[in-house]
Amino acid sequence: MSYSLILKEIGSRLMGLESISILKIINKDVKVIDQEQNIFDTSKVMIDNSIGSVVIIDDNNESKNPVGIVTERDVVRIVSTFSLADLQVPVRKLMSYPLITLSKNASVLDAMKLMYERKIRRTIVLEDNTLVGIVTEHDIFKLLMSNKELITTVISGDFPIPQKDLYHDFSHFWFSNSFYK
Repeated sequence: MSYSLILKEIGSRLMGLESISILKIINKDVKVIDQEQNIFDTSKVMIDNSIGSVVIIDDNNESKNPVGIVTERDVVRIVSTFSLADLQVPVRKLMSYPLITLSKNASVLDAMKLMYERKIRRTIVLEDNTLVGIVTEHDIFKLLMSNKELITTVISGDFPIPQKDLYHDFSHFWFSNSFYK
């Protein structure tokens, strides 16, 4: 096979993920909480909705722009250094910020690269500064598992994310979703 045909084949594989809009897989029902509420309130939203994160908003302005995020990992970090006073601390002092975001015009490949490079499991999707949704590694893996051609693209040696990391993420996704249902 000629070099140009190989490049064309690699390009067509990657185009599959580049051509899928992030809007096709995001969750638009994002749970939010005001930055002045506390970690107990934030944890309760996560538990009540069986979710792994809550977006923190600035409720002092009309647009309610997202300003941070609290994830399950953040809660574990906070609890490991817990003091009773932390229950009353505004979540703005405990949240992860600045937010790592994607434009609503991003592709699934953009989200995968961003999550890999920043070592995160979810990212917020914005239009200007307005919250559009959230995409998680779980959303991406569900898409990949539903389309064998996309899986082939991802596990090819030409994918921009190292194979070792992909195999780890795939096995984590597969086992966590097989045994905990």
